[in-house]
Amino acid sequence: MVSVEKMGFGNVTSTSKTMKIIDTKKKISVLIVEDDLLIRKIHKVMMTKFGTEVQLAANGKEAVDLFLSGASFDLILTDLEMPIMDGIEAIKQLRSMGVTSMIVGVTSRNQDSEIQAFMKSGLNACYVKPLNAEKVTAVLNELKNI
Repeated sequence: MVSVEKMGFGNVTSTSKTMKIIDTKKKISVLIVEDDLLIRKIHKVMMTKFGTEVQLAANGKEAVDLFLSGASFDLILTDLEMPIMDGIEAIKQLRSMGVTSMIVGVTSRNQDSEIQAFMKSGLNACYVKPLNAEKVTAVLNELKNI
């Protein structure tokens, strides 16, 4: 049994290492907001392998600007610390604009107080980097159940 614990969803369990995502006819659109080029590429490859449509933003301002220009996404994966506009400010702006997408924080910070502050900004869940197949599976399954 593989058990995954994370902030926001409780536990998810699977009996196989390659977890299956609940099938859906509509492709899930994902915005990855991350300033680190390597992490951005890794997350893009991982999300693409799960059959999602991916768009990238290098900071929170780019993410907000995408929504202001009319873009929308089912899922936003965002880093906490970024130049120009950090994850907390971006999430607050997106939520104040009426964005109802699932927003998941992905951060290298693991102090409870920092993660709690990140969650309070309007996240649905938060993971410590790096993302892996179990974390992505849990998020996508939760998204499909909303």
